[in-house]
Amino acid sequence: MIYSYIEGDLVNNFYYQIFNYTNWCNCEIMPLLKSYCSLKGNAISEEETCYFSPEWKDYGLEYFGEDKVLFDFQAPAVDEDKQIVISYQEFYDIVYKYYSEYASQHPEEQDEIMHLLEELKNKLNIVKE
Repeated sequence: MIYSYIEGDLVNNFYYQIFNYTNWCNCEIMPLLKSYCSLKGNAISEEETCYFSPEWKDYGLEYFGEDKVLFDFQAPAVDEDKQIVISYQEFYDIVYKYYSEYASQHPEEQDEIMHLLEELKNKLNIVKE
């Protein structure tokens, strides 16, 4: 993996907040996955954001290369501002983990979630199963 254990914790915490905190209701979970299929990032606050590489120039961010996802963490959400760049494969693995767990708890949405995960996998050109 590109990111260290501590950085990985920040990225995992980003998704933990999305799926477990009350400021995100279940009605926002599916639109988020759909936006990922369009390579659109998201923010859980002004201090915690996620961008796909095609979006970086639109936000005036330094360019980190093709096929990457940037997680931007700023104070006061973290002690020190930090940017974490991960590959599309790593991003997909994290998203798949959280959405698969969500799908197991929401069987009524499981088919749509699995379809969207497959769409995301294709959009990101992920070859690994």
